Amino acid sequence: MNVNNIVRKVYPKLTPYKCGLADLPVEEIKAVLGKETVYKLSFNESPLGPSPKVIQAMTDSLYNLNLYPSSAGDSIMKKIAEVEGVSPEQVILSNGADEMIILIAQTFLEPEDEVIIPKLSFIQYLAAANLMGATPIFSVMKDDLSYNLDDILSKITSKTKAIFLCNPNNPTGTIIPKTELMNFLSQIPDPILVIIDEAYQEYAVSPKFESGVRYLNEHKFLFVVRTFSKAHSLAGARLGYGIGTMEVIEAINHVRPPFNVNAVVQAGALASLDDVEHLQKAKALNHQGKEMMYEVFELLGLPYLKSNANFVYFDTKLDSDLIFQKLAEHGVIVRTLKGYGLDTAIRVSVGKHEEVLAFVNSLKDIMTQV
Repeated sequence: MNVNNIVRKVYPKLTPYKCGLADLPVEEIKAVLGKETVYKLSFNESPLGPSPKVIQAMTDSLYNLNLYPSSAGDSIMKKIAEVEGVSPEQVILSNGADEMIILIAQTFLEPEDEVIIPKLSFIQYLAAANLMGATPIFSVMKDDLSYNLDDILSKITSKTKAIFLCNPNNPTGTIIPKTELMNFLSQIPDPILVIIDEAYQEYAVSPKFESGVRYLNEHKFLFVVRTFSKAHSLAGARLGYGIGTMEVIEAINHVRPPFNVNAVVQAGALASLDDVEHLQKAKALNHQGKEMMYEVFELLGLPYLKSNANFVYFDTKLDSDLIFQKLAEHGVIVRTLKGYGLDTAIRVSVGKHEEVLAFVNSLKDIMTQV
């Protein structure tokens, strides 16, 4: 008997997460490259690190690890609700935003359903659809690599169950202008669920950006996904959350396992939400790093996109694998976008000043030689 005879029918579409050089922890990258110093700019991690207040709160929580935490994370839900102007019943926590996306799929998707996903967006939406045996329907992007909302609307059928949007979008850093988002949502028929992933919303600088949370009162089947992994610097602790109507939250709670968010991150998240000053420092550092990158892209004549996230998309005009390898030889690790069919594009995360400096200096050196 082969295990393939008993796995679910969707098994062939499910791919285990495989680590390439860009996915390894820094210490392992150092070992692979044989370098003492490595600048990892491939994971969109916050270079500032957690607030000292967060570290203290998490450290204090270690003394109670023998006890189960709140099964739903009531204190954090109340704090998030206070910040966002919603009720605690409209908030739900998860083990990172990735789990939230999976919980949504497990709650709402059936094998006969269609899920509309922009062609150039976070890969987890496709993985979640495949997990439940639903059919992914890809929408095309505009020439400027922003979402084509008209194309998404044209792909809605009687089988459409959900639409995934990432705003700001990963890997482009583009946003959906609020006027376009309002118009788009007004044309979505019930009961199609629109999921807006706002993992990078704290970094959005465009005055045209507006959170989907502002439209929850008008759209019952709208759901917003957030995370503490990016601006809050808690990627290693794993905490995501969702904001929606009470009916949608209640449905997901039928699937969400109890105690899915550990006690340590619950303590840290509360402290992080209170430390507004630290969050502002993270945003300021990100802005400075992006400006350094923009200046060099302009100097080298490389097309790039102004970003509302903590990374920048740019076009090398060459084979991105070649540029990736040469940057790696300089100890700088970025992310190629060949998986999206973009053979010359790279996404580079914004790091500390010295990390960004290492990237731009290495890129200048490389581009003058190739």
